[in-house]
Amino acid sequence: MEVMEIKAGPAVLTDALPPAAQFEADEANRLGMMYSSGDGVLQDWEKARAWFRKAADRGHANAQFNLGVIFSNGRRAQDYAHALLWYRKAAQQGHARAQFNLGLMYGNGQGVQQDHAQALAWYAEAAELGHAGAQNNLGLAYVNGLGVAADGGKALQWFQRAAEQNDPAAQNNLGLMYATGKSVPQDFSRAAAYYRQAAVQGYALAQYNLASLLEAGHDMPADLAQATDLYRQAAEQGLPKAQYSLGLMYEHGHGVARDAQQAMAWYCKAAERGNAHAQFSLGLRYDAGNGVLQDAGKAFSWYRRAAEQGHARAQFNLGTMYAEGHGTDSDPVQAWAWLDLAAGHGMQPATRTRTLLGQRMTATQRSDAAALAQQLQLRPAQENPG
Repeated sequence: MEVMEIKAGPAVLTDALPPAAQFEADEANRLGMMYSSGDGVLQDWEKARAWFRKAADRGHANAQFNLGVIFSNGRRAQDYAHALLWYRKAAQQGHARAQFNLGLMYGNGQGVQQDHAQALAWYAEAAELGHAGAQNNLGLAYVNGLGVAADGGKALQWFQRAAEQNDPAAQNNLGLMYATGKSVPQDFSRAAAYYRQAAVQGYALAQYNLASLLEAGHDMPADLAQATDLYRQAAEQGLPKAQYSLGLMYEHGHGVARDAQQAMAWYCKAAERGNAHAQFSLGLRYDAGNGVLQDAGKAFSWYRRAAEQGHARAQFNLGTMYAEGHGTDSDPVQAWAWLDLAAGHGMQPATRTRTLLGQRMTATQRSDAAALAQQLQLRPAQENPG
């Protein structure tokens, strides 16, 4: 199952009618909208910024928000400090989208020191004004205990409020809560219903999660054909785990005719996007010459990429290749270090191989290998396994 994720949402330039007393500022904001969208005039971001600034200086909240979008999106040059300034001016006037974007900036540490408590405060203000994205993110804060004590009940309430506005991220997150039994009784049927609401809106994570339920048949008849179709929809949007799962469906002929070439194509897409399982699968194929020309060098490369993300079997295979000089130069220090990482995941073959290798190493090599293993453990993953 996919972990719950922060929904950033697009920061779209929008227009709204301010009070009549702000007619001049409203007209300036309207001209800014025209130049930013190219509506009736040639698109010109410099002129858009200038008109928004005229309106913003007169206290026009939408113009202040729009200026913040221009600075945060880098339409001129990305400038988080000015984005923060203008979002804050609009937020202090009760502009929900500006409050939401301030929450994102504090939550992500963009132009400001990361501060989950500040993010929570801005999400709360926007959420009370009915902003669905803020309601979803407030739910996530309560799920993960970011800036507030974890509270599954409050998370559920905020997700429900956002889901009632047809927010797909919140619907997906409700599905996750029911699928995992997090703060609610586990209920795969309800999880599937929420996933489906988000999936029909094209939300890739929900398409993947629903496909996983349908493939496994949790409290429902398995439907491999529909699962394959949903994996495909998510895969075509570039979701790596869906691409890998679709490759598996083609490889085993689940819900679709078996097709080794299609399986390989989807594994490659997923692997290039950082999916460790797909990278390991490609390593196995090149190692054994399964459906491809045998190539120990390519096998080593794919194992390495997966191993660096913590894939235990890839770490074991990589360590073995270093030990045997297969696909790379023999290097007992590298071999021992990678076998040690795999052993730390509970792989008994890695433990035995590491022990035998260590008996043939010098004291200096063993010391270097232990230091390298510690260094590898502390290094963050280089890719997103997706």
